[in-house]
This record gives sequence, structure tokens and C-alpha cells, in this order.
Amino acid sequence: MDFPWIPLFFNFLLLGIVLFVCRTINASHGKLLWNGALIYFVFCFLAMVLDFTLTMVFASASFHDHTQYETVASRMAWAGRFFGYLAPCAVSLVMGLLFRKRQQSAASPARAVVDTAKAVAPGEASAAVAS
Repeated sequence: MDFPWIPLFFNFLLLGIVLFVCRTINASHGKLLWNGALIYFVFCFLAMVLDFTLTMVFASASFHDHTQYETVASRMAWAGRFFGYLAPCAVSLVMGLLFRKRQQSAASPARAVVDTAKAVAPGEASAAVAS
């Protein structure tokens, strides 16, 4: 089994494109709305499940052209493609969770509460600055 470098590179390229588009949308709105890493994770996971499903359909085919699909429709071939999906999914999941933390901290900023009883009168402020 050879490691799938080209699909791995392609998946990371797609992750970068999704992150760029979502970051651009977030910058245009001025808010952290779109979590591109989690969006990519969902699509990557769906692609992995659909790839597995189609692999099992073609692997169980009992027609004479079965040998034509044997290189891509075997469990060993899917196991090789699985690692091409796994690394970008893991990276996007970690990035997505970090984005969620950043999004939650931006939504509830620490606000400075001013106690009106301890407020400085205007005359006292200029005296405090002069000394």
C-alpha cells in the first residue's frame, strides 16, 4: 500500500480554500460567523463515508468487469485513501475547535464595570494628574 500523497495534498488544498473563503466572509462582516474548519470537516467526513459506501458496492460487484475496478474498489485501496482523509479531518477538527473557543471569547468580552460611588469628580481628576 502506497501512501496517497496526491489526495492528501489535494485535501489540504481544499481545506485551505474553505478556510480562506470563510475568513474572507468573516472579515467582510466583522464577526466570527463561519467556521470554515468545521464546514470542511463535515464535508470531508461525508466524502469518506460515501467513498467507503461506493467502494463496498463495487467490491461486491459480481460482473465480468470487476477486475477493471479492483485497484480502486478493494478494501485495501480504501484503507490507503482513508489516511488521505484522516489527516485533513483531524487538522480541521482541531482548527474548528480552536475557532469555537475564539468565537465564544469574542462573543462575551470582559466588560469593565465602573462603580459610580468611586468615580472621580472632575476637579479631583485634574489635581491627581498634576501631582
